[in-house]
Amino acid sequence: MNKTLNKITYKKSGVNIKKADKLIDTLTKNSQCKISNVLEGIGGFASLYKLNMAKLKNPVIVSGTDGVGTKLKIANLLNNHRYIGQDLLAMCVNDVITTGAKPLFFLDYLSTGKININLHSTVLKSINRACKSIDIPLIGGETAEMPGMYKNNEYDLAGFCVGIVDKKNIINSSRVKKGDIIIGFKSSGLHSNGFSLINKLIDENILSIHKEYKNINLKNSLIKPTELYVELINKLTSQIDIHGVSHITGGGITGNLPRIIPDKLSANINLYSWKIPKLFQLIQDKAKLSIYDMLETFNCGLGMIIIIDKNDYNKVKKIISKTKFKPMIVGEISDKKDNKPIVYIND
Repeated sequence: MNKTLNKITYKKSGVNIKKADKLIDTLTKNSQCKISNVLEGIGGFASLYKLNMAKLKNPVIVSGTDGVGTKLKIANLLNNHRYIGQDLLAMCVNDVITTGAKPLFFLDYLSTGKININLHSTVLKSINRACKSIDIPLIGGETAEMPGMYKNNEYDLAGFCVGIVDKKNIINSSRVKKGDIIIGFKSSGLHSNGFSLINKLIDENILSIHKEYKNINLKNSLIKPTELYVELINKLTSQIDIHGVSHITGGGITGNLPRIIPDKLSANINLYSWKIPKLFQLIQDKAKLSIYDMLETFNCGLGMIIIIDKNDYNKVKKIISKTKFKPMIVGEISDKKDNKPIVYIND
C-alpha cells in the first residue's frame, strides 16, 4: 500500500500557497512603485525604504496601526469591497499626521479562512489605489489563509503606516493655549467608526440597507470611504504653527479631542457651529440616542479637528482655498471648569 495516497498536505488542511501567490501577483503587477526611496517592496521577506535625512536635523519616526472594525460586515453584506482599502489607509495615516509627520509608506495585513482571488484582489487593489492617491507606496504586507477561523468570505484587515517628522516640528498638547480657536473639517460620513451600533440596528431590523430614509441612500452612505486628510494637514503644517490635531475616530469628538488638550485647559465646542449631517440624525433617531451619546460614538460630521492661534485663521483659509476642504470655527480653548476637558455649548 502506498502511504502517500493518504498523506495530509498543507493544501488538504485548507491552505493553498499557490493561490496566495497568485493573489499577491495580481497586486504586484498593479503596484509598480516609482518612488526611488523604495529599495525592496512587495514580494520579499521584508521591505526596504531609504530615508532622506538631508532636510531633517533631528528626525523622529512616527508609526500607527489600525483596522476598519465591523465596517467589514457592511462590506460583506453589500458585497462591495472597492472602497475598504481607503478606509484602512485613512484610519492609519490620519492618526500619523496628527503629530505633524509626513507618511512615508504603508503595509497591510489581510487574514481570511480561504482565499477568494476575485474578492481579495479587489480588497488589495483598493488599498494600493488609496496609497497612490496620496503618493505613498504600499511597500509590503501579509496575506494569511487560516482555515476554520472565518466563515465563508469573511476576512479581517489591519494596516501599518510609518512617517517621519523633525523633532522641533512635532505637534503635541504643549502648544495648545488659552484663547486658541478650534477648527473643524468635514468628514465624508461615518468613516470606520460606530459600526457595531449600526450593525446592531440592522440585525434588529431597525434600519434596512434596502430602504431610503428622507433621501438618504443608506447603502451608499454606509460604505462611503473615510476621508484622507494628508494633503490638508501637510499644507497647513508647512506654512503655519498648528497647536493641536485630533483625528475624530471611535469615541467621537468627546473621546478624541480631549487627548490633545492640556490638563488645565478645556475645549468649548459650539454645537450650532456646524450642521450635523442627516445620516447622523437618522442614526440618532433610530437608536433613540441623545446628542451627547452621538458625540461620544460618532464623528457627527467632523472628521479632523485642529487647534490654532486665532490670528492664523485667515492664513488657514488662504492656504487651503484651492482644496476641497473648508475650515469651520467650532469652538475655543479656555481655562478648565468643573474638571471637564470638553464643554458643549448648546444654547
